[in-house]
Amino acid sequence: MRTRRVRFMSEHLHSSSSGHLRRNVGRACLWSYLLSGTGLFWFNPIWMGAVVRRETELDAVRGIAALVVVFFHFWLIIPDEWKSHAYVAHMMGVSLTPEMIFHFTPLRLIISGSGAVGLFFVLSGYVLSLSMARQGMTSYGRFIVRRIFRIYLPFAVVILFSAALLPIVKVAPLHGVSQWFASEPWSIYPTEQVVTGHLLMIGTVPLVSLDNPMWSLIIEMRVSLIFPILFILMEKYRNETLACVTAAYFCSSIFLNRLGENPPTTFMHSMIFTFEYLPLFVVGILFYQFRERIFGFYGATRPVIRTVVMPLAVLLLGTPTIGPENAVGIMKNLIWIVCTTIGSVSVICIAINNETIRSFLQKSHMQGLGHISYSLYLSHMVVLLVMAYTLLQYMPLWGWAAFAMPGCVMVATACFWCVESPCMRAGYWLTRRRYLKPELVG
Repeated sequence: MRTRRVRFMSEHLHSSSSGHLRRNVGRACLWSYLLSGTGLFWFNPIWMGAVVRRETELDAVRGIAALVVVFFHFWLIIPDEWKSHAYVAHMMGVSLTPEMIFHFTPLRLIISGSGAVGLFFVLSGYVLSLSMARQGMTSYGRFIVRRIFRIYLPFAVVILFSAALLPIVKVAPLHGVSQWFASEPWSIYPTEQVVTGHLLMIGTVPLVSLDNPMWSLIIEMRVSLIFPILFILMEKYRNETLACVTAAYFCSSIFLNRLGENPPTTFMHSMIFTFEYLPLFVVGILFYQFRERIFGFYGATRPVIRTVVMPLAVLLLGTPTIGPENAVGIMKNLIWIVCTTIGSVSVICIAINNETIRSFLQKSHMQGLGHISYSLYLSHMVVLLVMAYTLLQYMPLWGWAAFAMPGCVMVATACFWCVESPCMRAGYWLTRRRYLKPELVG
């Protein structure tokens, strides 16, 4: 009976020329999804007959972005006097410093942590849209269970490990590092209240110190809770949804910039802060919706555009760190959002459509990096802190850094196999779905 109803509704909707009918059925789909705890949607609202290919090259893109975040934190660890020292003096009348080289050349991409996080969010919107298209519109409960097991449980394990290690490892202040690294990470003793605040993802200033990159995971988790609804609204009421998201972005940006908070200091302000990044997830959904047109346009452009203009657009991901997390001005935040959008879309287009780049990204070592990307992003700051407090008293910063990078990768690999992969398996088992391959963290 249910199968006949699905077939009847789908055929009737396709054959109807009435926009009113399509809108009413769209409302019915939305409420059906929200009220459904188990089972599938009445029908697929995206009208997908073809199987959507899982674009594994994007796994490697995530891995590269995670490495960029690690390099960014290495850069933050270096003392400011080292960055401003002129190691190459008076070249063409200009004294070159590491800060100049890594801020005003394409090498900026290597330490563009904010651009990498923006790329993560765009990829999340795109990959989650592909996942929903590939698997069909499952129930809201099933989707949330998988996201909790995929994102939250590994996060909780790393937070508990960090809280356990801090009293053991942090026995003396750090020296020979930047003021930021010596004062902000692990700045608060992990009392029961502090650990609980981290696990609840409150997102305020003192409650991210056990693992500083967690601020973006908080945004990821919050958006995941509303993503199915956002996805359906973008399918059925795209213009209205875009208008609402844009309004929410500007209202939150104006509000937080007037307060001058960097980052949010209350839970309510942290919730408002989330809306400043919501447009990037919507960009991912839009890229999914118009992917055939975008790829067709990319393929039809002149070779000079594909080989010169698009790679130059990727450089926009290196726009200086003026994202919403820095609360530096409404216009600067908007410029950062626009540049990150263009750069992220260019990266995805090149990764999927450029044969040479795609072949490289599909190599086994790049795929392996992609698989551990979430664990690398999640655990690297804890690894850096542990190694800094244990090794800096015995060796200089550069010697310690040489061990830190391999250490981050090894710990991320162990975290993937011992924590992340079992959590994914458990999530698939609970929702009665076969575990295939590690999905991208949306």
